[in-house]
Amino acid sequence: MLRKLLAVALLLVLVMPLLHSALALFSISGWVLNRSFYHALLGEEKLYAALLADARSAKHRAWDVGDWVPPPGLEGLPAETLAKALSQTVSAGYLREQAVRSVEAFFDILEGGQAELALDLRPLKGELGGPSRRVFADALADALPPCRTGQDPLDPRSRLPVCRPSGMSVQRASELVNAALPAALKRVPDRYPLPAEADFAVWVGPPGAARLIWAAVVLALIAAAFWIGAAFLGGRNRAEVAAFLGWSLLPPALLTLACGLAVRFAFAGRWLLSFPAWSPAGEPLLSFLQDPLTAGALLPAFGYVSRGFLITGAVALGLSLGLIAWWRTIRPEP
Repeated sequence: MLRKLLAVALLLVLVMPLLHSALALFSISGWVLNRSFYHALLGEEKLYAALLADARSAKHRAWDVGDWVPPPGLEGLPAETLAKALSQTVSAGYLREQAVRSVEAFFDILEGGQAELALDLRPLKGELGGPSRRVFADALADALPPCRTGQDPLDPRSRLPVCRPSGMSVQRASELVNAALPAALKRVPDRYPLPAEADFAVWVGPPGAARLIWAAVVLALIAAAFWIGAAFLGGRNRAEVAAFLGWSLLPPALLTLACGLAVRFAFAGRWLLSFPAWSPAGEPLLSFLQDPLTAGALLPAFGYVSRGFLITGAVALGLSLGLIAWWRTIRPEP
């Protein structure tokens, strides 16, 4: 009896988490370090069109821009204000081009090549200095926060307004932006480096994806050793060992399958997208995924991601059911 209790405790505390971790690692190994997957995902221009539409509709709500710092030349502007103004003027094609370039540079770095993670600001500067100048000025003026007591409304470097005094109209602020913008854009560099904080040393070189698969294999071998050891600890004969093996593999297999189904049908269950994360403005953090355009752009990627979980979970489930069926066919031993 004590042996069975120890075996059950080992299964619950160590074996099942290890089995599920190994299954999850096998499930993601086919795409998580696959350049073509991210290229296809971020190459959908309609994804950026949907994101821009969502951002433009939320221009009067609070935005969380994290620790993003505007580029030199525009550094005096509040990051949230600049982000809202850019969302009104930047194009989906420009965002797609920069995202694809960043993915290529990221994987070049990951594979030991020489590349720089940076945004090309030249098309954006040309657009803001020409066709979109007035639109950007109006959007920036509209997004300016009210000035604090004693605050200078103009940045001393760019002469762009950084806040709007109580007596200044949006139209007047737009005129100030429009007048100061050409000089400010001259100070903006052609490239905006992106921070590369992660340490990629472990994955440097083309064998990165292969190393991930080997990590999954090693984890699976460790999990299998504890799994089989716990089964022999708790089972007194072949039937009990087979029962331990089959029933203990069933929950990790079902959980892996459930992960795949949740990813595959994420857009079918709209409640899943609005729970449990919430934005500071009180809107669901993933509300933009409910947009039909965004869903259409991301659905192929969700299907690709879910495939690994479904295949791995199905194989594990088949093995589990096979062991349970084998246990049912074994004659009771004296």
